[in-house]
Amino acid sequence: VPARDAIDPRPLAQWLDQLFIAELVAPGVARIRLAGQHLSELLGMEPRGMPLSVFFTGPARDELASALAQVAQGARATLPLRADRGLGQPAMAGMLALMPLTDREGRLSRVLGVLESVGPVGRAPRRFRTTAPMRADPAAPPLAQPGQRPALRLIRGGRD
Repeated sequence: VPARDAIDPRPLAQWLDQLFIAELVAPGVARIRLAGQHLSELLGMEPRGMPLSVFFTGPARDELASALAQVAQGARATLPLRADRGLGQPAMAGMLALMPLTDREGRLSRVLGVLESVGPVGRAPRRFRTTAPMRADPAAPPLAQPGQRPALRLIRGGRD
């Protein structure tokens, strides 16, 4: 698992607006520490300091908590998402990817996440529900081979 300090944002420049770093503060709970502009647009305000669950409907929060528990154990998790249509809010598809990070002491206490959505945001705030069970990848190959810097790759998805 790469350290939070080992993440170089330069190769991720075109996706920075969709990226966030969250801190695992309790089992199944993560607080947003750093967030891209797209997350601010979805929420209608700066999400820093808020729980990641603020982007989810009530029933989807249990699925998010389960995904965060898996990430806290070193797995990577993905959740396909959907924001339903409402007044001034067109339907949106999305994908949440969560990847574990370690802190300076080597503890698995951070999460690197990508919240991608497709379609206009409309009136904020937007809340997502899950459209399929979480997919965790506990046996994922390491993000870097010995002697190499950790690298991230973007996985596109979530379109209906």
